[in-house]
Amino acid sequence: MLEEHGITYEVKGKCAIITFNLPSKLNALGAAQYLQLGKFVEQADKEEETVATIIQSTGRFFSAGADFSDKKTISKNAAELFSHEHWLGSFVARNTWLTNVFNDHSKILVAAANGPVIGLSAALLLLCDLIYVNDLKNFYILTPFANLGLVTEGSTSITLARRLGWSKASEALLLAKKIPGEDCAQNGLINKHFTGQSKSTEDFNKAIYELIQDSTESLHEDSIFGIKKLMKLGRDPAINYANSQEVVKGFNKWIEGVPQMRFAELANKERKHKM
Repeated sequence: MLEEHGITYEVKGKCAIITFNLPSKLNALGAAQYLQLGKFVEQADKEEETVATIIQSTGRFFSAGADFSDKKTISKNAAELFSHEHWLGSFVARNTWLTNVFNDHSKILVAAANGPVIGLSAALLLLCDLIYVNDLKNFYILTPFANLGLVTEGSTSITLARRLGWSKASEALLLAKKIPGEDCAQNGLINKHFTGQSKSTEDFNKAIYELIQDSTESLHEDSIFGIKKLMKLGRDPAINYANSQEVVKGFNKWIEGVPQMRFAELANKERKHKM
């Protein structure tokens, strides 16, 4: 097992398993964690003996999104904090690459959501092929970009509407309102949930691993990979276009300076995520 920046990686059976292991931070991810996540997803794509990549978590949250306690976002000197050079490297390049890494993944990409998911982490979850939830009552998706002075990230301007419908996506994105687990299930986002079965996070993660192992046991792996490529033919142009437009417009917001102020307010508990 490998561990870097609070994220672990292991290969077990036919699955590569990536685990967010920052429960005290509700698995909020800073720049180093998002970069490491992308590296591990790339590594999983190159495994010769796997058919699926599972992304899971420890604790109560799948991921609380950006780590506002990471002072690096707001501790830069003013010249750097508003410079093109800084945000082209730390935002545009990273988000473009990370979104592409998830969208281009050739294996079955599985999200085992033990709890809520927020922000860029929610965008990445929406790029997964299969989404499993432990308990609908304790699950929600929150895309608070409008509350942060940003625009959509990770191609959520496309994926959320395609997976949940235009009306629900508009409410979630334009009003920064959370999408409860029940709504996610009713709109077809979730493949399976274990509500009422009182599974711990550890038991839930084990159940998802066993489910994927059993479901792929007798299937022809090359057929799986070929079918995924075909399924993505109509999706990829829209995802790639949205990704490029989002990072440019998001870059302009960082240059304006609004997100920096709002991140600082969240870090100082002067602002809350909208629910």
